[in-house]
Amino acid sequence: MKKLSVLIFSSIIAILVLYKVEVSKNEKVSSLLLQNIEALAADEHDRSKYCFGVGSVDCPTSYQKAEYYGIGISIEIP
Repeated sequence: MKKLSVLIFSSIIAILVLYKVEVSKNEKVSSLLLQNIEALAADEHDRSKYCFGVGSVDCPTSYQKAEYYGIGISIEIP
C-alpha cells in the first residue's frame, strides 16, 4: 500500500512538472517588454567612466579587463 501511494504521488508530481515545462515553452517575451527592461537598467546620467591598468575587472566602456574602474563625479550647482 505504501509503494502504491508513493507511486501515485510521484506520478502526480511528474505530470505537474511536465505541464509547467510545456506552459513555460509557450510564454514569449515581447520586444516592448525587453526595451522597457533595458531602459530601466540604463544609467540615467551620462557620467564619464574611467578604466586603469590591466586586471580582472570588466571595463564598461571598452569591454576589456582593467585593474581599476571609476566613475567621474561632478558637482552640479543650480
